[in-house]
Amino acid sequence: MSVEIRREVTPHFSITCASAANTTAPRFPYGPFAGGIIHVEATSGCTQINWFAALTQNGTGRQVYDGGNAVTTAITIGAHPIPDALFAAQFVVPVATGATTGMVIQVGLKG
Repeated sequence: MSVEIRREVTPHFSITCASAANTTAPRFPYGPFAGGIIHVEATSGCTQINWFAALTQNGTGRQVYDGGNAVTTAITIGAHPIPDALFAAQFVVPVATGATTGMVIQVGLKG
């Protein structure tokens, strides 16, 4: 007898990273998911993503810290996992730094 374990996977969707974590910054729901990945096809001058979390869809994003350090991801063209420190975030607000224009990322989430 074989048992198959399945996890829900969302279709990839696009968001444009903001340069500040204000209440209008693009965000995505993360509460029901256990992990995810972002795909970067063009950096648009972005050098890293600072990861913020919000309690609600329209809430203010707050910097996520792990062990006292801000959670960031150095950005290159390619696929990057969403950091484990965001596991309990209800909404994730990726903030691009170093970019002069908005960087578009493809987000894939897995439950």
